[in-house]
Amino acid sequence: MLHLPIDHVVLVVPDLDRAGQAFEAAGFHVTEKATHSTAMGTANRCIMLDGTYIELMGIVTETPSNLPWRTLLDMGQGIRGLAFRSTDISASGKELTQANVAIEPTRHFSRETPQGELRFSVVRIDPAETPGLQCLVCQHHTAERLWTAQSMRHPNGAVGLQSLEVPEIATLYRLAAVFNDGGVAVASGDGRLVLAGHQPNSFDLRSACGVEIEVVGQ
Repeated sequence: MLHLPIDHVVLVVPDLDRAGQAFEAAGFHVTEKATHSTAMGTANRCIMLDGTYIELMGIVTETPSNLPWRTLLDMGQGIRGLAFRSTDISASGKELTQANVAIEPTRHFSRETPQGELRFSVVRIDPAETPGLQCLVCQHHTAERLWTAQSMRHPNGAVGLQSLEVPEIATLYRLAAVFNDGGVAVASGDGRLVLAGHQPNSFDLRSACGVEIEVVGQ
């Protein structure tokens, strides 16, 4: 088992509307659909948690930028991406380079929401470094507009991400050596998320999203 500073978990799905509806039926508050840039060709809906979130990502238009995501989706829906938290994206990029982890140049993004403009910077790790997963580092510049009290209030009582299981854990050991201040447990498994919450429950969302979710009491 590893411990990594997970900013968010990306579930790549073939039908974003169906995936969002499945999470809503399970008692989660899911953000409205947001479309990314034309170049990215993707859209998402998010389940915001204390300090982390689950991103449901769908392909809107095939573009060169989303080829890695489409390749992963061809392998099956579910946990196909992990984003690690950074408070200094430049420093994180240098740390990865020093550890001989291949990365892409830093990219800066923004999008408008009802709460205002969201701004964030990311460094993508070369997919060849983590077969089966697209990993990246993310720094949020306007976190207060993303983690709002309303978005984090879930009828099923879920609060925060405790652990996750991915089949491709062996590819993450090199990254764990770089990000040695992690707080979320990552274990080997077949697509499972464990959340802390006020009302213990479990949800099988494999048909719509490729994951199982367990909510355990705090």
